[in-house]
Amino acid sequence: MLERLSLRQRLLLWLLPSTAALTLAWIVGTYAVAQHFVGRVYDWALEDTARTLAGQVRVERGTATVNLPAPAMRMLEFDEFDQIYFSVTDPHGRQLAGKQSLPAPPGRGDDGPRVRFYLDSVDGTPLRLVQYRMRGDGSVAIYVRVAETLHKRKNLARQMMVYMLGSQLLFLAGIVFLVWYGVGRGIAPLNRVRDAIARRTHEDLSPLDERGLPSEVQQQVHVINELMARLAHTLSMQRNFVADATHQLRTPIAVLRTQAELALRAHDGEALRALLAQMDAATLRLSRLATQLLSLSRAELGRAEALSLADLDVAELVEDCVAALVPAALAKRIELRVAIAADLPRLHADRQLLHELLANLIDNAIRYTPPGGRIEVEALRRGDALRLAVGDDGPGIPEAERERVVERFRRGSKADSEGSGLGLAIAREIAALHGGALTLESSAHASGLLASVELPLARD
Repeated sequence: MLERLSLRQRLLLWLLPSTAALTLAWIVGTYAVAQHFVGRVYDWALEDTARTLAGQVRVERGTATVNLPAPAMRMLEFDEFDQIYFSVTDPHGRQLAGKQSLPAPPGRGDDGPRVRFYLDSVDGTPLRLVQYRMRGDGSVAIYVRVAETLHKRKNLARQMMVYMLGSQLLFLAGIVFLVWYGVGRGIAPLNRVRDAIARRTHEDLSPLDERGLPSEVQQQVHVINELMARLAHTLSMQRNFVADATHQLRTPIAVLRTQAELALRAHDGEALRALLAQMDAATLRLSRLATQLLSLSRAELGRAEALSLADLDVAELVEDCVAALVPAALAKRIELRVAIAADLPRLHADRQLLHELLANLIDNAIRYTPPGGRIEVEALRRGDALRLAVGDDGPGIPEAERERVVERFRRGSKADSEGSGLGLAIAREIAALHGGALTLESSAHASGLLASVELPLARD
């Protein structure tokens, strides 16, 4: 049920019950305050009556008399709503005057204050009483007590409460409206963000406006904008990748079709075999291009996917990679040297991607190194990083072109062998995925290129 409520309804569900509880507590407290002050007012009137009676009491020889005319006495005892009682007693509890014996206050009478208010009952009727202590002849204490029922007090407190309750209910209604309106105004920025997103098309990934938003909403919109920026970058890379791949695949496919048509027209066996050999070479280049495109796609998408990380034996990885490419080097009579340091620690990385990285660097070196040349592969530790380097004595890459050739489908101006321009781009992406970087330098030979990758090692 709670899941179906809107944000406004959820906030009201939390705010309104607590507001109603506070209002109820306020009503109860107000009623108690009203009773207190109503009681104080009537207590003062009751005390005035007791003092008036005490002023008219005369005690002579143990007998007390009240010097009030009968009409004044009736007026004193008359009340439209309550019954009024009074009595005059001595310290022994003997009633000296009055029609009704009234109970004494709790505790010792002589130890208390001169005027004491208390609650008691007579014949089951609750009363509010006041006792006034005075001195008779012989310094004997005389107690004047006046009592009245509680009808006026309760009626006045209820009437006050009715008038106050109306204003409090109006206040509660105002609070409900203000909470409803305030919550609506508070969540208005969320609605504005919702509408802004709803108006977008799948092609519009521009950032949302963060101005004029509360800090909490602004933080959420900022995160959304960062996500949209990453998504826009990824989609842009994918569009560029598809466009470049389509362009690169078009040429070898066209060559294959041309050679296939020529083979269909050939009548000479030698010419047919030559065409088939050319088709095989073109198919091999096309297969390599497709493989490199898949490797590049996996390396780029690895930023958003979990890598298959594991602790690797670097020496074993380098030896396996070199062994796979030894036949290609021997075919061009290239000397392939390998130098692996003895103290290499294990590397936490994706084995397949790291193998692809090193294979691309060695394959590039084999392709651009002339027959009879030399390639040196080394793996060593440099501080907190592992360094994998491949150097050759080929034509090299001019320094001005080194930043450009690591982009997809870019080749150096001295390249004279067939290639796709993806090897260095793949190596750079894989190195970046592992927190490393690809560096291109001049080799130690008179000409040639030194491609090195430094990958950070996990600290012990």
